[in-house]
Amino acid sequence: MSLDSRLERILAGKPARHRDAVAASRLLLHTATLLERRVDEALAPFALHMREYLALHLLSDSVHEPLRPSDLGVSLDATRTQVTRLLDGLEKKSLLVRTQDVQDRRSLQLALTPAGTQLLQRCVPVVQQVYLQAWACLGEQATQLLQQQLRQVHSGLQQPQAPGEATDSAHANIRANA
Repeated sequence: MSLDSRLERILAGKPARHRDAVAASRLLLHTATLLERRVDEALAPFALHMREYLALHLLSDSVHEPLRPSDLGVSLDATRTQVTRLLDGLEKKSLLVRTQDVQDRRSLQLALTPAGTQLLQRCVPVVQQVYLQAWACLGEQATQLLQQQLRQVHSGLQQPQAPGEATDSAHANIRANA
């Protein structure tokens, strides 16, 4: 069953406002999954996945300020367990090292190894090409506009909701659509 036919079934009979919001949300999530799959395919010859690549990229940007595992978790939207597994894998591949933080012995600092730096340099153009190809169907102006719109949605989702706000609006919508 295609994504469009699933959406049609889910959204049948719903008000246009709800159909558009749900369809846009589902398409965004599905698009992100497809993009990650494309990046993973492009990184396969390097024996990396997208999250590993992103971690290496973040580490390469942290030359002046050491990156801690908790910072990496925030940047990757990953749990502590996921970050630990990710770091274990990258360390096993000799792409990064974990060291004690000299100022806080309870913390670790992360750094790329020379092998990690070299691998990242080879991967960056490959991943950038995937990104360019993914957005080429829109053109530069539409891509810039969509980026601005996604930033607005992202910002709105980061705002804390007032207690009961989601529940109250959901109940009001149910009553209005009953």
